[in-house]
Amino acid sequence: MNEDERQVFHIALGLCSMALVWFMGVQVATYVVGSILILGLVLVHLKLSGARLGPLEHLVQRFERPGATPGYGALTIAAGTLAIMTLISKPDNVLASLVILGVGDAASTLVGRRSKRKLAHNRKKTYGGTLSFFMASLPAAYFAGLPAVAVAAVAALAESFESDMDDNLVIAVVCVVGFRLLGG
Repeated sequence: MNEDERQVFHIALGLCSMALVWFMGVQVATYVVGSILILGLVLVHLKLSGARLGPLEHLVQRFERPGATPGYGALTIAAGTLAIMTLISKPDNVLASLVILGVGDAASTLVGRRSKRKLAHNRKKTYGGTLSFFMASLPAAYFAGLPAVAVAAVAALAESFESDMDDNLVIAVVCVVGFRLLGG
């Protein structure tokens, strides 16, 4: 598994989700992502049952972290995306949240792995990773204005803490709560 390729794939999924919302609307995008999540759950079940996934087997081996449940990362991205699409009412805030989830989170890993200075509150994370999360999330302001900057800052901070919950879900929750509190 190449972590950089995994994060580029993460960004691509985020951009595809944004394109779905942009060109097809939130409702259709929600149906597509929901269907993908259900299909993914079936594939994970098959994989855990010992079945071979044919051509998908290569993707699972290429992008899954060692020791992780097969497909877990992709499922949490889909679940977080689905939560954003169903629990945020304004399409512009949905698009901003997808920038934060898809691009910001991946940027934190891409830069953070190369940074040296560790955070005081989480020695597994770096200042560079947290800052890059925030900076890469700033294009969200194109869609939702200054509230997106505030949500991106809180999401970057939340992602920097140690949690038993997958960061894709943490970020989605922050986006949903943040935009709902800020009117969206």
